[in-house]
Amino acid sequence: MRRLLGVIGLVTLAACSGGGSDDNRSPQSGGTAGTSGTGGSDPGPDPSSVCGQSKLGLPRLRRLTRDELQRTLEDAFPEAKSAWTLKLSADPLSKHGFDNDATLLIVSNQTAGELDQAGKAAGAAVSGAALATMLPCSASAPDATCAGQFLDKYGKRLFRRALTADEKTKYLALFTQASTAKGFPAGIAWLTRALVQSPHVVYRREIGTAQNGTYQLTPAELATELAYDYTGTAPSEALLAKAEAGQLATPEALEATARELLMTEAGLRTVERFFDSWLHYGRTSSVTKANVSNFETLRDEMVAETRRFIGEVVITQNGGLNELLTASFTTPSANLATFYGFPAPASAFAVTPRPAGRGIGILAQGALLAAQSGPKASSPTKRGVLVMDRLLCRVVPPVPPTVPKLSEPMPGQFTTRQHYEEIHLNDASCKGCHVRFDPIGFGFEHFDEAGRYRELDGGLPINSVSHMPGVNPADHLFEFTSQEELAQGLAAQKAPYECTTGLVSTYVNGVAEACLGETKRGAFIDRQVGFVDYLASLAAEPHFRQRRSP
Repeated sequence: MRRLLGVIGLVTLAACSGGGSDDNRSPQSGGTAGTSGTGGSDPGPDPSSVCGQSKLGLPRLRRLTRDELQRTLEDAFPEAKSAWTLKLSADPLSKHGFDNDATLLIVSNQTAGELDQAGKAAGAAVSGAALATMLPCSASAPDATCAGQFLDKYGKRLFRRALTADEKTKYLALFTQASTAKGFPAGIAWLTRALVQSPHVVYRREIGTAQNGTYQLTPAELATELAYDYTGTAPSEALLAKAEAGQLATPEALEATARELLMTEAGLRTVERFFDSWLHYGRTSSVTKANVSNFETLRDEMVAETRRFIGEVVITQNGGLNELLTASFTTPSANLATFYGFPAPASAFAVTPRPAGRGIGILAQGALLAAQSGPKASSPTKRGVLVMDRLLCRVVPPVPPTVPKLSEPMPGQFTTRQHYEEIHLNDASCKGCHVRFDPIGFGFEHFDEAGRYRELDGGLPINSVSHMPGVNPADHLFEFTSQEELAQGLAAQKAPYECTTGLVSTYVNGVAEACLGETKRGAFIDRQVGFVDYLASLAAEPHFRQRRSP
């Protein structure tokens, strides 16, 4: 059985992860990719570059992320999903902080072993107490015909298409071998184990068929692309049927379906995952603040506040980047309103106006500010780098290996800003880098390490007057005196809109290829459409339904 299972599953996985080409696969390409952390020394295309016209990308096999595989298995076997735990290592992050980069997601020996264990655990769950519910014929006629019913139903859910006759023959041969030796449930367990390890499950196929010099994606590939890009899981039977009926054949139909999927519960989770990957506010759930009492009891509520804030701006109000940066409200819990010194919300996480002068928009969210701080003090450097990297798409210089750890400011002697200016901007060895982002971070100094507004820093008055450096740090794009003016100044620039749309396209397409999402990009940059509109428009791009020849 193990030999046959290896032929069906792991051997093929290893071949897929290494690229290669035949009549069904095309080589994967891309820049030099790292293997962990923020991968790769090749900076790749600049996501903020505006091309004007959309282009076609390459055919690809995209390995599912850990979260995508988990949701795929849970949705395929809902009757048994509580009976096993999927244990897969964390996915590598791209240089943009995304965990779905197709050039980094391979099946290493470790991943193959983990997938084998996942298949084994799923097989045990499916062939256990849930089997009678999932497969009624297992009680009355436990034979190859009954196993074929299992394969037709659950194989299609996992493969995102009907299995071919040859595939059915191979999988039923495995079932027969196992069931003959150990009984019907064991046969189903081994069948499930082999299915879960199949490259047709582990990889998303975006190859298509050759037509007139390009590769046109098949209906099943389109349904799969829509489902994973906009809900993070496999397509439903209804979506597959829609594709098979030719109802996803036009850009308009694809965009409309993408919008519908975004409005589902799974779609909203997908939106949240992008924003968290982009702005890192979720990190607050694991940070500590030594001098802030009860912070650990509030930090999860802070993350929930930011999720609710984004949902209100992006989903409810159909807003874009301008609204995200300049919204004059937040969505706190009652505990957080007290913590921030805000008026109590009408109900938990309800829309609540921010007091004048206490910050605006996403950059004043407590979770975001707390994530970009130290355990005992604010960090102009971390906050400035966030804006420089995630909103301006400027390359952040690597930290030299000889830089010593920054000493903590002395309360009552220097403000945090004075401390940073003394060390970073008056030292020639530091100034060359820090002049690019510390001035941005000084605009946040009225917010402490936990994201609360403050008038004084260690008893000393705070100075938040600063400027936005240009690509050449000697150039000042605009001056500001507060976080509010910083956010409004950013909202008035084109660069944040160009950067943001580039990162949205990179995330949805799972690869840092340039020019894949240009059709409505200009409308987003000009504030004519919001995030949901731009996200949905990517399904109508030529790249979504076809690929160029490798």
